Amino acid sequence: MRHRVAGKKLNRNSSHRKALSRNLMRAMIIEWQGKGHIVTTRSKAKYIQPKIEKMITLAKEKTVHNIRRAMAEIGDRDSVQVLFDEIGPYYQQRPGGYTRILRLVKPRLGDAAIRAYLGFVREDDEYPEGDRRAKGAPDAAAPAESAQAVEEVTEEASESNEAATDGESAAEQADSAPVEASAEDSSEDQADSADSAGTGETGEEATDSAEEADEASDSEEEAPKS
Repeated sequence: MRHRVAGKKLNRNSSHRKALSRNLMRAMIIEWQGKGHIVTTRSKAKYIQPKIEKMITLAKEKTVHNIRRAMAEIGDRDSVQVLFDEIGPYYQQRPGGYTRILRLVKPRLGDAAIRAYLGFVREDDEYPEGDRRAKGAPDAAAPAESAQAVEEVTEEASESNEAATDGESAAEQADSAPVEASAEDSSEDQADSADSAGTGETGEEATDSAEEADEASDSEEEAPKS
């Protein structure tokens, strides 16, 4: 029984698994200067991920002992040099999680094995074809475009609301102007009627006084004759 036995056999013997792990680690380190990822089956990616992350942790401290340990695992001087000179210093402030595995949609041709993307976690990532986080992907650009459209719609709505409020204020001013004019006209009419009334009363008084004067003159003329 295989109780408490770590690792996977991958349907290979020990020497074959060792050669496979060395080749995959070399390919991964070489791709650091290229695309930054490799494409393999999901089982191999899960098998090699902890090994390559342990090597990166060793490379964060460049000592003779760590270099010899990396050489024992990788077995290639150029790959170990890139590991300690470039990859280790890049992840100096990162406490683990240097790589990621993403399952690919299309299986491998021939045996339809599940393929996976095994790549470094860094700023200039090149994601596999069809991944939403890839630069320039239509799905990645869609949220930004939708947010921009929402902003434009809100701006247009605010502008229309401002125009509506301006129109309402202008209409209120136009409605209040005739009311004021009518009030002024009514006051003028009242003043004219008052003036006319006053002039009418004075005319009657003038006629009455004129009649009284005529009667007085007639009475004076009759008095000497008598």
